[in-house]
Amino acid sequence: MAAHAPPNSWSTIPFVDLWSLLAQHAAHRHGAIGRRSALELGLSESTLTSWVDQGRLLRPAANVLVIAGSAVTWRQRASVAALSGGGFASHRTAAALWALDGFEPRQIEVLTLHGLRRRRSAWVVHETRNLRGVDLDEVDGIPCTSVVRTVLDLPAVAHPFRVAQALDCACRRRPGTLEAVAQRHRELKRQGRRGSRVMAEMLAERLGTGRFTDSGFEASAVRLVRRFGLPEPVLQHCVRDGDFVAFLDLAWPAIRWAVECDSLAHHFGKRAHEWDRLRRRRLKRLGWDVVEVTYDQVTKQAGTTGRELRDLYDLAAHTPGTRRIRRQIA
Repeated sequence: MAAHAPPNSWSTIPFVDLWSLLAQHAAHRHGAIGRRSALELGLSESTLTSWVDQGRLLRPAANVLVIAGSAVTWRQRASVAALSGGGFASHRTAAALWALDGFEPRQIEVLTLHGLRRRRSAWVVHETRNLRGVDLDEVDGIPCTSVVRTVLDLPAVAHPFRVAQALDCACRRRPGTLEAVAQRHRELKRQGRRGSRVMAEMLAERLGTGRFTDSGFEASAVRLVRRFGLPEPVLQHCVRDGDFVAFLDLAWPAIRWAVECDSLAHHFGKRAHEWDRLRRRRLKRLGWDVVEVTYDQVTKQAGTTGRELRDLYDLAAHTPGTRRIRRQIA
């Protein structure tokens, strides 16, 4: 008797079923699908190219396909923009997706990691060196920044009155949002971040100056490692490997050891968890040992945290593998 292929083998799926699978996947994303996602569904490059040639698929931007005849809407444009650059709908676009007061579906803006930018005239691309899983979410099938990150990014592009509307709207919907925004603001705060002062004033007004401090994680962590005698770190050190880019808060490249902020804000959804897990695994594979500490550990438990970081740094510096790395870099 002839052997049968396993029931879930792609070789057993008829041509029309592959098209139905692609169309079903795209339907949840307003007719759009990323090229990589299409390949992960079991489609080949030659099949995709053939469907484009036949007019069944359109290529509105790099690495994105759209089902021909699907409705061209603002949400489809937002989905295409996010998928094209490996980014996330952000700023005013994310505010509109979250239906925050003061923002309507008009502009298309996306946020990507610094160094991955793809220039397009059809939408605005913002770059950041600090993007973690806690900053990411999904609305109606569109990858976008979380409510907290969206509110924090708005002062860079919108009038303070409209930012205040959005902040208050978000806080009314979910208890604890104001505290989460304040926490993430401190973690992201660094010199030159646009809109940081405006947001600090809004938070101080709503929380009271007695409850809100505006000392950022990066500055506090640098003071701490200096106090405990660690060598001067490299701030926002870029680790690049092919299409992977990560920026480490405080890094010591000679021994591939780093300290990063572990946000206390909650993750919402599968996308946020996957982002952090993939990032950690890739850094580990590249030989990086990353220690995560919270803002409170750096500021309120400085003595204990500083001694622990000192011990961990010494351990990393005296590991045989890191001595070999130092010789290679030198």
